[in-house]
Amino acid sequence: MNIDTRGRRQALRTLTGMAALAGLSSQARANDRYPDKAITLLVPQPVGGDADAVCRLLQPHWRQALGQSLIIENRAGAAGNIGTAAGARAPSDGYTLTFVNQSTMAINPFLYKDPGYRVAELEPVSLMTSIDLIICAHPSVPANNLAELLEQARRRPGAFTYGTAGNGSANHLAGEMLKSMAGVNLVHVPYRGGGPAMIGALGGEISTVVAFPLAALPHIRAGKLRALATTGSTRSAALPQVPTVAESGVAGYEFVSWMGLVAPKGTARDRIDIVDQATRRALAEPDVRQRFAEGMTTAVGKGPEALRELIAKESEKMSALISRFHLKID
Repeated sequence: MNIDTRGRRQALRTLTGMAALAGLSSQARANDRYPDKAITLLVPQPVGGDADAVCRLLQPHWRQALGQSLIIENRAGAAGNIGTAAGARAPSDGYTLTFVNQSTMAINPFLYKDPGYRVAELEPVSLMTSIDLIICAHPSVPANNLAELLEQARRRPGAFTYGTAGNGSANHLAGEMLKSMAGVNLVHVPYRGGGPAMIGALGGEISTVVAFPLAALPHIRAGKLRALATTGSTRSAALPQVPTVAESGVAGYEFVSWMGLVAPKGTARDRIDIVDQATRRALAEPDVRQRFAEGMTTAVGKGPEALRELIAKESEKMSALISRFHLKID
């Protein structure tokens, strides 16, 4: 009788354990159904900027690929530091992603004493795009291309200015690289953002501006600004008549910006891969590629390892430039 009772108890414990395992298995399967709700994408730049425009172009394609909405939340301020820091502090469950670029991943960590986050707190997800910058001039500037501007700048040191989105911005570093490699004295005029810099260029406050394509191309096409050169290694299909900086007599010059996605450190790799694959599908859509081509933006569509490698490479390059040009923001 006692043996039978013990047997029944053992059987009951076994059944209870099996039920618990079944419950855990069911919960695991539920957790694996990612995403099962909307994903938030933090964009550390204001509405209407290059970053925002790219993300909103991809937004419907992300939804189609992921089966869930991707909600864009603009967290602008402090050159991208505020939004990036918020992304680093978010839960690592795959439901908060952060847009990143050259500035937030490879410039700000060396430019600011404390940007509010560490690159190591963020997990690379996808390398999305690469973007050439444009060096533009007000129509009153007596130069049809960069080579002519540099020739005049050598004869008249300090006579020409160039505007940027601000001290330590990607535009600023591109301009300082040009000055150094070309051996000219162009006076830097920092603005509080790319928009004000463009307004300054259109109004003739500055001779030239180093700008991102989204802001500059409409004014170039309208004849309000003159494109002198592009900063990439090859000419852009959007401006085939405009030479590169290297073609303009500054051998070896190349400055290319880029955009990507990251997640908080500790986010599961399978969830990172799901977002990466969805991003690659979105970038491959014909309407996206057409809009990118019109805006001098190249769809890269590479995964976490490629972005991690690029961040490391760019960090080395940008930290050296920041040190060389004695740039620092407290």
